[in-house]
Amino acid sequence: MSSLEFSPSEIRLATVTLAAVTAAIPIIYHLRSSSYPPQETTPHVRTARKYLQSYATLRPQALTANASKDFTHTVLPSSLQLPSRSLEPFQMHASMIFSLFKNFSMSPQPSPSSIHFSPATNTVIAHCKMGGKVNGESEQGAKLVKQGLDEWWTECVLFIEISEDGKKVVGVREFVHSAKAEELKNRLTGVLES
Repeated sequence: MSSLEFSPSEIRLATVTLAAVTAAIPIIYHLRSSSYPPQETTPHVRTARKYLQSYATLRPQALTANASKDFTHTVLPSSLQLPSRSLEPFQMHASMIFSLFKNFSMSPQPSPSSIHFSPATNTVIAHCKMGGKVNGESEQGAKLVKQGLDEWWTECVLFIEISEDGKKVVGVREFVHSAKAEELKNRLTGVLES
């Protein structure tokens, strides 16, 4: 069996090389990433942020103001069995949901990495908290309040596909917390059918 031996000078050289590489990697990463514009300045991220902020208006027209004519909205996971919706059905669905709330928000989580832009797919990924206070003054909202639901909050991840020029929302895939979504779906089934 042969033994592996290093001289003190070889060990020092290996240590210096490892230290140099360890110091160089963050510098290279910083220099490389600084040659790209910050993600917040891209038109894609600005359009996605407008989309997220428009939830607070409780107006489907504002929510779809930057939507392309072939817009689609899909709620995931598919086990929820919610249909994908094109622009007009999505506006009608949003109108029904918004009528249940006094206020509503779709807010990116506080983490700096809660919004990420993938230039390869023109997709903005946003990890959000969504929900709001139920409107007890509306007929359907009053039924939810009567069921003990005066606020509803959950989290989701949205995959917001933006047009190549960064100006239009082409599609949204909204991956929701399935248990919370199922709870709301069940409560709404009882409310909307009565």
